[in-house]
Amino acid sequence: MRDPELEALFPGLTSTSYQVTSPDDPAYNCIAWALGDVTHFWYDAPVRGYYWPPGVKSADTISGWMEVFSVHGYQLSGDGSLEPEYEKVAIYVDADGAPSHVSRQKASGIWTSKLGKGEDIDHADLVALEGKEYGKVACIMKRSAPGGRRVRE
Repeated sequence: MRDPELEALFPGLTSTSYQVTSPDDPAYNCIAWALGDVTHFWYDAPVRGYYWPPGVKSADTISGWMEVFSVHGYQLSGDGSLEPEYEKVAIYVDADGAPSHVSRQKASGIWTSKLGKGEDIDHADLVALEGKEYGKVACIMKRSAPGGRRVRE
């Protein structure tokens, strides 16, 4: 089912398939969703309810976001193609180069995203979310899937 509000924010969704997979939930964000943690809102702020790993660079930098994923076993990857033995994430940056979003690739090859404090969606490709709201994909990272094969959808 098409969502005109989402398509207004992310015009790239109009030319690809996508599906809303959960309702709004302000308890977690895209970093949490990508890491499989729906109990925290990951951000480096001295605000109750926010979480940022101790010793990791600022959440306002691409290097900080990359470090979070590195701490969780991710390393830079060449592209977003499906590699069944790896779990992949794509980090977006806005026009100023600040990190703005992260998507996670599912075992099926479909990408999944938590849209801020809003809903979760599955989207066919990374370009679907590029544009004014999130900017563009700056890097893709991957880690070996547990047991050599992805199980997390």
